[in-house]
Amino acid sequence: MTKFDEVTATLGSLPGMREDRARELCSFVLEHGAVELLEIGFLHGKSSAYIAAILEDQGRGHLTTIDRVNVRTLEPSISETLARVGLTHRVTPIFAPRSPTWELCKMIQDGRGTRFDVCYFDGRYTRDVTGLDFVLVDALLKPGGWIVCDGPDWTIADAFDRKRTLPPYDAEERQANDVRLAFEILGDRVGYRTRLENNGWGFAQKPRKRGLFDVKRFAFPWEQ
Repeated sequence: MTKFDEVTATLGSLPGMREDRARELCSFVLEHGAVELLEIGFLHGKSSAYIAAILEDQGRGHLTTIDRVNVRTLEPSISETLARVGLTHRVTPIFAPRSPTWELCKMIQDGRGTRFDVCYFDGRYTRDVTGLDFVLVDALLKPGGWIVCDGPDWTIADAFDRKRTLPPYDAEERQANDVRLAFEILGDRVGYRTRLENNGWGFAQKPRKRGLFDVKRFAFPWEQ
């Protein structure tokens, strides 16, 4: 039995990533030879376990995953989930006091430069968060690396329907596809190759020579 199949057998009933979605992500990781991965949002750690299983089955790689500190109280926690399937050694969980943004900033400042082949994040965030995370992840992504998003058609209205507490938004904002907007506004305009598929996946490939942080791409109107 592969480690991937073991995760399915052991964690199948745990809320989080479905097996079919995990298999699609597995195929993508293998196709692009990704070794160092970043994940934004892990909850119980089921998606983290699947990603770690992909790496374990190929015998190399590591996952850095970030979520808010309040997920420590979930049962099971990510640590318990990973321990159940023997994948703790493949994952470094980071618990952010408020949001992943500050943790990404600290990674940018640590001097290690670009390091990730793929960033996977659950796309159920407002454009405020998604847009800034896109910019920060760009600074950590290797040239030619990918941002993979699950849920580009999520809306704020979806969250309100589930009775989550969110700040007030007007009707137009509640119905907007925030992740799709972030991909189109940021990615397309700075040279990323983006595609948003009908099956709920979003993909954005970083240019091999330039990213959002290459200031040479930008010029004031009076300089053009």
